[in-house]
Amino acid sequence: MTLCCIVLGASILPADDWPGWSGRLGTGISTESNLPLAWGPDKNIHWKIDIPGKGMSSPVIVGDRIYLTTQTGDNGLHVIAIDRLKGGILWDRKIGAGRLKTHDFHNMATPTPTADSSNVWALFGTGDMVCLTKDGEQIWKRNLQKDHGKYEIMWGMGTSPVMHGNRLFVACMHQGPSYVLAVDSITGKDIWKKLRQPESKGEALDSYSSPVILPTDQGTQLIVSGADHINAYDVDSGNEIWISSGLQVPHPYGRSISGPTANQEMIVTVASGFQNRGKVMALKTGGHGIITDSHLAWTMDRFSPDCPSPIIYKGLVYFIRDDGIASCIDLKSGEPHWQERLFKNNVKVSPVAGDNKIYFMSGQGSCKVLKAGPKMDVLAENDLDENTLCTPAISQGSLYIRTEHRLYSVGL
Repeated sequence: MTLCCIVLGASILPADDWPGWSGRLGTGISTESNLPLAWGPDKNIHWKIDIPGKGMSSPVIVGDRIYLTTQTGDNGLHVIAIDRLKGGILWDRKIGAGRLKTHDFHNMATPTPTADSSNVWALFGTGDMVCLTKDGEQIWKRNLQKDHGKYEIMWGMGTSPVMHGNRLFVACMHQGPSYVLAVDSITGKDIWKKLRQPESKGEALDSYSSPVILPTDQGTQLIVSGADHINAYDVDSGNEIWISSGLQVPHPYGRSISGPTANQEMIVTVASGFQNRGKVMALKTGGHGIITDSHLAWTMDRFSPDCPSPIIYKGLVYFIRDDGIASCIDLKSGEPHWQERLFKNNVKVSPVAGDNKIYFMSGQGSCKVLKAGPKMDVLAENDLDENTLCTPAISQGSLYIRTEHRLYSVGL
C-alpha cells in the first residue's frame, strides 16, 4: 500500500459511516433515516456472529467493513475485521498481549478503535497502539506507556482515540503526569503533546472519558473533560483555546467516566455520578481563556450519570443514569422535560440517536427506542437477553450491537 493511498483514505468517508467512538465526531448522532425500530432474537436480525474473547469497545464501520477489538483468554490483544454485509470475520490480528489492573467490568479491549477507508487504528489499555491496513497488515505499532510514562489509574485505562484528518488524538488523564497527544496517523509519530495538570486531587485525576471533535467557524477544537475541568485544544497546534473548572463533586470518587458532547451552540459534560451525586454542566461555545463564569449556561446534579455519556439531539439533551433512570433536558435553559425509569437493571451503555429516534440500552441487552422530543414517548421495546456494556453503532441503515459474546446487525 502506498503512502499516497493512506493519505487520501483518511479524509474520504461517506456520511453514513461510523468511523470511531460514538460516531464521526464522538457525539452519538447519526444523520441517516429509516433506522430500525423493533427487533428480537428472531426478528429484523440481518446476522449475528460470535466474537472470540471479550471487550468493551464499540464496533466502528467504514464502507463494508466493521472493526472492533477484543482480549482473549491468554491476554492476547486482537483487532478483528468483519464483513458488514454477510457478518463473517475477514481477519483476526493479534498485536500483542498483556493485562493491567482494571475494574471487573472491563479489560484491555475497552478503547474503541477508529478507521478510514484504508486503515484502522486501535489503542489498548496496555498502552499498545497500532495501525493496520484494511487487510490487517501492520503499518506501525508503539506503546504509549513506554513513550510517555506508566499509567497510574485506579480502574484501567479506557479512553478511546479520536481522529480528525490525518491525526489521532489521545487524552491520558490519570494520577501520573496527564497529557493530550496528537499522533500522525500515517507514521505513528507524535505531532504535539500538551501536559494537562489541573489542580485536582486523588481519584478525581482519573478519567475514562474520550474527547470529542467540535468544528467551529474559528477552527476545529478537541474537547477534553476530566479532573474536575473541561477544556478545548486547537487540533493543529495543540494550543489551549479555553478551560473551565466547576466539575467538583461532593464525594471522593470524582473520576470522570462519561464523556462530553457538543454542538455548535453548547458543550455538555458530566462529572462522576457515583451514587447519583454527580454534576452536569453546560457551557456556551465561542469562549477563549478561562470561561468558568463567562460561558456557563446551566448546571444540575440530579440527572447526572456515572458511565453513560449524554447526547445532544434536536435542541434537547438526553441522559441515562446507571440505575436506569433517563431524562430529557432543554439544551438552552437546562430545564427538565421529563425524568423516567426505563430499566430496572444496570446501565453502562451510552445512548445514540438518529432518524428522530433515541436508542437507550440496558446492560442486559434491552433497548427502548424513544421518539425524539420533549414528551416521553416509547416507540418500541426490544430485548436480546445478552449482557452488554458497549455503545451501539449506526451505519448504512442498521444498528450494530455488541454483546458480551456476539455482534448483531439489526435492520428493517
